[in-house]
Amino acid sequence: MQQLLNWTRRLVYPAAIILLLWAGYQIIAMPYISESNGKILAVYDGDSTVQNCGQDITPDKESVSEEALAGFCRALRAQPKPGPEVDLLNIHDEAKYGSDQKTTKIYQLLASRVARGSVAGVISLLTSPDSPPVVRFCRTMQIPLLLAVAANDNLMAPAEDTGGIVFRMIPTNGRQAIDMATWLGKQVQGRTLRMAVFHEPNAFGEFVQRQLNHELRPKTKSKEIILFNFEVTEQLEFADLMPQLWCENLDMVVYLGFAPRAMDLLNKLRWYRADEKQVTCPSKDASRSFKNVTVLLASGAYHEELNDQEKYPFPFPVFAMLPTQPAVRKEVNHTRTDASQDGEETAASEYGYDSYALLESLASQKFKIPSQPMGSSKTGHDYHFNKDGELTPAEKNSYQAYLLGSAPLMRKP
Repeated sequence: MQQLLNWTRRLVYPAAIILLLWAGYQIIAMPYISESNGKILAVYDGDSTVQNCGQDITPDKESVSEEALAGFCRALRAQPKPGPEVDLLNIHDEAKYGSDQKTTKIYQLLASRVARGSVAGVISLLTSPDSPPVVRFCRTMQIPLLLAVAANDNLMAPAEDTGGIVFRMIPTNGRQAIDMATWLGKQVQGRTLRMAVFHEPNAFGEFVQRQLNHELRPKTKSKEIILFNFEVTEQLEFADLMPQLWCENLDMVVYLGFAPRAMDLLNKLRWYRADEKQVTCPSKDASRSFKNVTVLLASGAYHEELNDQEKYPFPFPVFAMLPTQPAVRKEVNHTRTDASQDGEETAASEYGYDSYALLESLASQKFKIPSQPMGSSKTGHDYHFNKDGELTPAEKNSYQAYLLGSAPLMRKP
């Protein structure tokens, strides 16, 4: 009996070594703790807690995350056959804390959900500022993550920690700056373009402003474009700037920031009339208004109501730099209705819709980078990723300047 025990002990050590080698090989060959038949964990930030996608969702129009959640759940319900189980995680309460405490609490929430059972992957329906904790958690745990609406360039860095783990659906803010500069360059057309660029002092506004100035440098050096840069602080009053802007004989106004302050600027430009007694500078605009100015809004400054010319009849053209076409308004029983109320999808909901099918497809092929674009999509994008999880450059995967208020009304059948 003693001899049998001795032989057993001798066999335990080689067996343990073989088991460790096998586990190490599995980690190298398949570095995910996820399983293709596991559940999809969708993380969002919303005022109202939605327990599951079977509930009616009326998203807050001011919340990109809730719009994306509505599209995600719409895609789940549209499946012809039951797909992966979905687990929804709302981080709204945790997002109110300071940076370090918020990160810790989001880690705890994610860990508790992952511990409940096998996970195919995580879909973040969060904007860029709220996404870093989710990105760090999924990198650490080697759980594939799909960023549905976050466009911050730095979320993917460093690239060596990202390849095959974190995937991004929406073109980056850097891509937006490049596409914006290209469009602005086309407006020169043999003349000197006088342009006021407003940027908000936040991660989005400052980043795009720096990138845009860099991209436009050849044009500014050659004096094809003359830039007037303004930082939009809380103390800045647009009304006080109107005489100066009018005297600069502007051709273009660019706003890099978010909708509330952008709307304020648009309305000031809309109603301003230069007082002859207060403004004595010469101007090419005899009407003493800004009707000859063209406005270009960054994606963050876009609001779907700007497409309603009856509500916002601006005397000048307003363009928005967007990754997808603005939601088309519909006319039902000769009555104009809001797009999102009538089921028409916003850009965020389109990305949310695509995220479900995309993660399911990635999981089914064990998250190997596909060599071909992955099917059709609501957004019209080709979801074809490079080794770092970025969308590869393609004509459809970019930002375009859309003229607001020009979308035709459509009748429901």
